[in-house]
Amino acid sequence: MKDQVISLIEENGMNAFQVCEGVTARSPKGAPRFDTPVWPGYNVVITIQADNDDKASVLIEKFKLFNSEIAGTDDELLTVCSWNMESHFID
Repeated sequence: MKDQVISLIEENGMNAFQVCEGVTARSPKGAPRFDTPVWPGYNVVITIQADNDDKASVLIEKFKLFNSEIAGTDDELLTVCSWNMESHFID
């Protein structure tokens, strides 16, 4: 799913993001993923820096559509969190 999500991010004009693989987690839906024999697998966290609120809102709607049309099970659902930042710069 990671490659599909990254493609969706890039197709929507977002070019500033970080990918953290091998993240263990328990989500409200789906089985826990602790990369153990009992709870195999892991998650991927993608952090995106959007340079405008409109682009972020469009991408969030695309993620909702992804969950409703592409994710086949609760284990494949995207969890999306969004917040505004007071400052963001690269000097």
